[in-house]
Amino acid sequence: LAQGIRSSGVDRSVPSRRWPAMQDEHQGQQKGVVALLQEFVQCTRHFPLPQHRPILQWAYDQRMVNATALEFRGTVAFLLDGLPHHICGGWHPSKKLAQRDAASRALAFFVGRWGEHLLESNGQPVQAPAVAKGAPNVRVLDAFCADFAACRDGAPDWTCAPASDGFVAQCRLTLLGVPHKFAGAARPTEEAAREDAARRVLW
Repeated sequence: LAQGIRSSGVDRSVPSRRWPAMQDEHQGQQKGVVALLQEFVQCTRHFPLPQHRPILQWAYDQRMVNATALEFRGTVAFLLDGLPHHICGGWHPSKKLAQRDAASRALAFFVGRWGEHLLESNGQPVQAPAVAKGAPNVRVLDAFCADFAACRDGAPDWTCAPASDGFVAQCRLTLLGVPHKFAGAARPTEEAAREDAARRVLW
C-alpha cells in the first residue's frame, strides 16, 4: 500500500528531481534499494527535509506463520515534497527482506508508475474538475477522480471512525493501480470529517 498524495501545487515531473542513481543501471545494481529510496527522497528541490532526523523511518508488524516461524512486514515513512507518506510492503521471513520489499515497492510506484504516467501525459498540468464554485470537497474529489486518468479505477471509498474529538474519516482510492489511504483530522460530525479528508487529498 502506498499512503500519500502528490501535491497539486508541486510539479513532480522528471526534470524537477535529480535521480543520479536511477540513471545508471550498473550503479543501481551496486546500491541497495533502501539506499536508492533514501537518495530519491533526498533529491526533492521544493521542500528541504528536516535536519537531524532520519530520512526514512521504519516500523514492522509481525505474525506467527506456525508454531516456530515468524513473518515480518515493513512500513517506511518519509516526507516527499513536503507531504508524509507511508509505504507498506508484504510479509517476509526476516526484517531485512521486509525492509527491502517496502523500499522496492516505493521506488516502483514513485519512480516507475508515476514516471510512466508523466511521460504518457507529456507533462500536461492536471485540470480542475468542472464543478460548481463552492461545491463540497467530497463532490470535487469525486469529479476529479472521474476525470484524472491516474485514479479512474474507481470512486473514493469512505469510512468514518469515532474519535475522542468526534470522527476521523479515511478515504480509500486507487492511484495507478495501487491502493491508497488518506486520513483527515478529527471533526465533530462524519460529514465534516469527510470534508476535511477530501480537502487534504485535493491539496
